[in-house]
Amino acid sequence: MSGAESTVATAYGRLDKAALEEAQTTYDTSAILNIVDELHEMILTAGESDGLREMLLRLHGMAHSVINGAGLSVATDGDSLPELAADVISEVQEMIFTLQKWVRRIEPLEKLEAGH
Repeated sequence: MSGAESTVATAYGRLDKAALEEAQTTYDTSAILNIVDELHEMILTAGESDGLREMLLRLHGMAHSVINGAGLSVATDGDSLPELAADVISEVQEMIFTLQKWVRRIEPLEKLEAGH
């Protein structure tokens, strides 16, 4: 098949014809809307009073005190510094897992590139 026969012109650029035909039968575009909803939820959760943003600020305050000798800026009656670090790592790893899932959902659209 020549280059012109293996691609198709669309309003959004020239696409690989075979990949487009496969996507038209297998790809669920609502996956992108699900990503939008999940992103919105992730942002809201991260910004909550006990979310990742606050956890990172607390962790910084603890580390700044212990490592740099700064005065106490975070209450001392909660998690220890290592416990909070572990919680932050867990939250970030969960976000990474979600982001990797999104990449897998979007990759089929990248394969539409002509000559891919």
